[in-house]
Amino acid sequence: MRKLFRKMIHAVWKRDDVVISGYYGYGSLGDEAVLEQITESLRENVPDCRIGVLSARKGHQNGAPNTHRIGRTNPLAILWALLRCRLFISGGGSLLQDTTSKRSLFYYTGIIRAARFLGARVFIYANGIGPISNSKRAETALQCAHAISVRDLDSFYAVLAMGIAPERVMLSADPIFLLRPDISGTCSFPYGKNYFVVSLRTCCNGEIEESILVNACKKLKEAGLEAVFVSMQDSFDRDLCMRVCRACGGVMAEKMTASAFAKFLSGAQFVISMRLHCILMAALSGTPAVALSYDCKIDSAMEYLEESTTLDAFFFTERMLLEACRSASSRGDTGREHLCTRADALFRLAQKDAYMAAGLLSAGRTAGTVNGWEAPAGAKL
Repeated sequence: MRKLFRKMIHAVWKRDDVVISGYYGYGSLGDEAVLEQITESLRENVPDCRIGVLSARKGHQNGAPNTHRIGRTNPLAILWALLRCRLFISGGGSLLQDTTSKRSLFYYTGIIRAARFLGARVFIYANGIGPISNSKRAETALQCAHAISVRDLDSFYAVLAMGIAPERVMLSADPIFLLRPDISGTCSFPYGKNYFVVSLRTCCNGEIEESILVNACKKLKEAGLEAVFVSMQDSFDRDLCMRVCRACGGVMAEKMTASAFAKFLSGAQFVISMRLHCILMAALSGTPAVALSYDCKIDSAMEYLEESTTLDAFFFTERMLLEACRSASSRGDTGREHLCTRADALFRLAQKDAYMAAGLLSAGRTAGTVNGWEAPAGAKL
């Protein structure tokens, strides 16, 4: 009866081919860049597909044809979208976790289960999984998926620990690695050649020691390096960044697009970051990062990038931070080349997710292979 009802709905009302769920519409540069890469990869492989995005901000998405946003807190709008779509994508991001809020896990698992119940194909797309205290709820949602990909090894092991069969889980990479910024040539930013980037955020599980960071930035400035602060999401980042920036005599960067931000990072000597996507985009640009880890996803990302300069965001000293910065900047061209090579490998992994999504949308018909991976009908090979 459900299949018949869906066919009747599809015959009468225009539908979205894909509905994407994630942390979208909150002004996060990293998450919006991830959404842009997912939608672009879908459209490259399945031209003219219609995409709906569950988002805190409604309306049409700028510069993206056949893409619109659906209110993520409107139950009727969500159910109507799920009833009419062919493919439901949950990702990317750390969606299946309950450290930020118990409600977050209930929200994302509930939508996954509703999508499967209403007859859509379900793809858990490049997720970061955990930490989760209610693993049974997450496991039930994962069992609903037609395909599961995770962005790091820790998430892979977390899914296996829930009892999901290994053959159902694919180790992938964050969709941000699908971004191919032009980092050639010189940067046109007004910071000169000797600057480093600082990306901070407030957290619910602790507070960073601002005075230590201020003193370290002052020492680096005395050594001839300009501190440039970036706010990746103003609601969490801007006030903290402004306070530290003023105290150490640094500079606040202007708002940028994802591509411009990657170009900006490529000109930095190194990056000090609490933000995951600042670290990942720095790797895309070949710039070493010092991670101030407040969450296991930061540790997983640094391990996946084969980077060793990770400090606990709430327990570090000025000496530890300065030594980590010296270690990151001392790698020179060899270290940058290694990061670019690693980013290229992660780009190829992220492409597999793009092909998988298109394959699910095309009901699994294949037209060829790329590096041994089956690509969907209509995919550009």
